[in-house]
Amino acid sequence: MPVVREIAESIKLLGDAVKSTREIITAVNDGKAYLKHYYPDAQADLSSLLQQMQRAVEGLASVTKVISGFRFVVVGTSVQRATAARDLARLNDYLMAQREKASILKGRIRKLKADCDKVRTLRDRLEARTKAKTWGSMFQLLGVKTLQRSQKLSSDLSGLYADDQRMIGLLQDSLGLTEKVLVEVEDSLGAPGTADVHNVPIAAQVLGVYAVIFRASHDELDNLADDLDQACRAFVP
Repeated sequence: MPVVREIAESIKLLGDAVKSTREIITAVNDGKAYLKHYYPDAQADLSSLLQQMQRAVEGLASVTKVISGFRFVVVGTSVQRATAARDLARLNDYLMAQREKASILKGRIRKLKADCDKVRTLRDRLEARTKAKTWGSMFQLLGVKTLQRSQKLSSDLSGLYADDQRMIGLLQDSLGLTEKVLVEVEDSLGAPGTADVHNVPIAAQVLGVYAVIFRASHDELDNLADDLDQACRAFVP
């Protein structure tokens, strides 16, 4: 399975993004009462910023979902030709549909990511409201006491959501790997342009390995998007 190493590297990048975003959400949840009390006028900007982050996370989740939706019919330990033939037809339809989905997502990359210009504008407006009024001070609006921690959180925010090329890169890399997996599953069925019904169990094993890897990331990103939505709703009047 030649794509496994590439996927492992991509999954690590996604995992780092999830971890950093969760730290931001924790700071928001811990400091929302502080913000409401001392900086109530900043709530709308912070809510908009969280919405942009949610949009990007949902985009990444939609990409990781492409691989993980197919299920084969298993009958004991043997290959039953009739069952395998039905699975082969279903798999062919699935692969074609997922290729089309990957193509559509590729064309929508700029809509899937956050609006980086808007993120930067909101970040700068929030920093201008702090006493320090310097880069990295934004999270002091949430009661973060040390500038060092505020700067770390701001760096994570800026690196992930205000950097247009980094977010596009994450989406492109994930989509590229998705397409490679689909090709590998197709190749496991037979020579180019062919599909041997007896190779269905091999294709099932290949797809199953990748589905498990991608599903874990998808579920994590999906939960993260929900948590961002809840954090955002905390500032709705």
